[in-house]
Amino acid sequence: MRRLPIYVLLDCSESMIGTGMTGVQTGIETMVRTLQRNPHALETAYLSFITFDSRAELKTPLQPLDEVQVPQLKVRPGTAFGSALLLLGERILQEVRRNQPGSKGDFRPIIVLITDGQPSDDWRPALKSLHQTTPIGNFYAIGAGDDIDFSGLREVTDIVLNLHQTDEQGWAKLFVWISDTLSTASMGVADGDEKSAMLAKLPESIEKVERDHWSVEQGDHGPPRQLFLYGLCGVKRLPYLMRYGYDPNYGVYHPTAAHKLDKHNADFSDRGQRLPPVDSRVVNGCPDCPHCGSEGAGSCGNCGTVFCGGARQDSGKSVCPGCNAQLTVNRGDSDGFQIRASEG
Repeated sequence: MRRLPIYVLLDCSESMIGTGMTGVQTGIETMVRTLQRNPHALETAYLSFITFDSRAELKTPLQPLDEVQVPQLKVRPGTAFGSALLLLGERILQEVRRNQPGSKGDFRPIIVLITDGQPSDDWRPALKSLHQTTPIGNFYAIGAGDDIDFSGLREVTDIVLNLHQTDEQGWAKLFVWISDTLSTASMGVADGDEKSAMLAKLPESIEKVERDHWSVEQGDHGPPRQLFLYGLCGVKRLPYLMRYGYDPNYGVYHPTAAHKLDKHNADFSDRGQRLPPVDSRVVNGCPDCPHCGSEGAGSCGNCGTVFCGGARQDSGKSVCPGCNAQLTVNRGDSDGFQIRASEG
């Protein structure tokens, strides 16, 4: 039996925190259940999940649909897209059956990539190696969010989609469409007109990105449209992530949200080492701490930890939740100070 291999690459960088990760987790669970109810998909489709953040990880090796267990996704810093492409190529070469004398091998694999940011590693050599050594069929690259390098995705594949609606409803629509696409492919028409037919059925919240449409805009290499800063709650000493949006009119970043992080994200020692520091003068305010609700934030000159206003004591001093240093508030430094940023 000829199998249809399907590889799903999921960006689990910290910029996906919130509705992004919730939507993806719910979406892949719904997608797998939908495909498992499709007799054509059950007969031919084999599925694999690969995640990437600061590293790429094989979550599910290629296996038949009825054996697939949906992976539980967690966010971590970094967007190691190149590592994900290398791992993808390795798995395809190991798992996909080639044509042999007297027998046909598997169908050419379908790849679905979902990302919301820009790669943090050198991904082009990995892409070149993938195209030179690995047989792939349709490659769907889906960008979601405000900081997508669509010109880069166009180097990966000519099927680039933009998810405009990134709330949970928007993610649900995306995965319904992905399920329909994979179901159609599993009916044995993967080498026919399936691609054109499914692109014509895109919901309104998803747009196909044409090369000419993005060539000018993506040529503008200004400041990143998003900024991410790590914080520690001054009361509970738990980590959180602050998200900022860039205002080109004033050249500053405004806070948009703050998200709780798991305890395993509490080690700040190697965070932001690959990024240049951010001048505090371009950061306009901060969101309330999601753990204790405290307003304001400070930065420790000893260890660099950013912490919420809950660290302030009755004496007026603050205790850094990162290194326990006793800190005196200094509001008069007009020269600003440097803050470590996250890779998001």
